[in-house]
Amino acid sequence: MIETVATTTLMFFALAVVLRLMGKRELAQMSAFELVILFLMGDITAEALVSEDTSFIGALTIVATFALLTVLLSWAAFRWPKLRPAIDGVPCIVITDGEPDRNVMRRERLTIEDLNEAARAQGIRDLADIELAVLEPSGKFSLFARTTQDVPDEGPRVI
Repeated sequence: MIETVATTTLMFFALAVVLRLMGKRELAQMSAFELVILFLMGDITAEALVSEDTSFIGALTIVATFALLTVLLSWAAFRWPKLRPAIDGVPCIVITDGEPDRNVMRRERLTIEDLNEAARAQGIRDLADIELAVLEPSGKFSLFARTTQDVPDEGPRVI
């Protein structure tokens, strides 16, 4: 049983690192390939964890260990604010004053089409109308449109 808990703990942290490296894409933004990879990761993880112990107690131990580690990480992020960026991720400013930040886009693997889609979803037609766009750790966009007095009268822009 201790071996199961140790293996589960190692797999938990390995998955946390891999998912962090995969980026902030929401489930709805994933390509079919990325979704299949995510399911395969889950299947491979399950196989690795229960390879020899397929009993109910073994499965319960794995689920309980994952649940406990999740609660402990959440508590650690609450208790020690300096750990929050490593545990929860950090928001990224993607657009400032209508200008996309290409470095952030490259780092987060975002395309102009991703930004345009997020803008359209919030009723914003042109990226130039965005004062600030933030990619949240959850993968969602927070978009703040300029007020009509803030928008320069340059006409629509194509990026």
